Amino acid sequence: MIQFDLPGLEVVGVSGMREGERGGSAVFLLHGWGAPGDDLVPLAEALKRPGARFFVPAAPLPERGGGRAWWHLNPNARPPHASTDQPAAGFLPSADVVAARAAVQALIATIIERHAPATVALVGFSQGAMLAIDVALAAPGVQLVVAMSGVLLMESVPALTALHPTKPRFLLSHGRQDPVVPFANGNRAKDLLEKHGFSVTWRPFNGGHEIPPPVLADVAQFLFSAP
Repeated sequence: MIQFDLPGLEVVGVSGMREGERGGSAVFLLHGWGAPGDDLVPLAEALKRPGARFFVPAAPLPERGGGRAWWHLNPNARPPHASTDQPAAGFLPSADVVAARAAVQALIATIIERHAPATVALVGFSQGAMLAIDVALAAPGVQLVVAMSGVLLMESVPALTALHPTKPRFLLSHGRQDPVVPFANGNRAKDLLEKHGFSVTWRPFNGGHEIPPPVLADVAQFLFSAP
């Protein structure tokens, strides 16, 4: 495990690959709101295998109790969830969401330049899942996206409906009894992605706001098994 700073983010790296070794897979894990910056390091360790590098950035915004956030949950300026693929009249994107997107895109670009991975994947939980979907839709270069207990943000709608020469594949999971991010919103994200031609593997489960062992197994297979 290595700690370093890249494009304004504190990042933990998990890999058995040598620094000068190129190729393989680069997997970026984005944690949820209020979690410690290294919250998904155990997930990276669980997924670790030869030929893969894992990067766990800490979200840039501090929250009470020592946690971090990609954007604050201000009730007066909370990024809305998309219910349709039509931009809302007069909608103004959240500056925090735009900044978080740019930071993760810069991190990905740095790792691509440094290591030339053959595959780039984004894995996110909760708020990190929302950001993972957003980043993957907004720019080319990401082939695989795992979004656990997330939704599609209104900020992501323009990129959802844009032309994509190549489309990332998605694995979405969501607990039917999720008390934090409603199951129906996650299901709606699946429907909207599929409507616009994205390949989506959908893994609902009986449970709450969590990553149960069967989903973890699905994530490993999705990331590291040939389609």
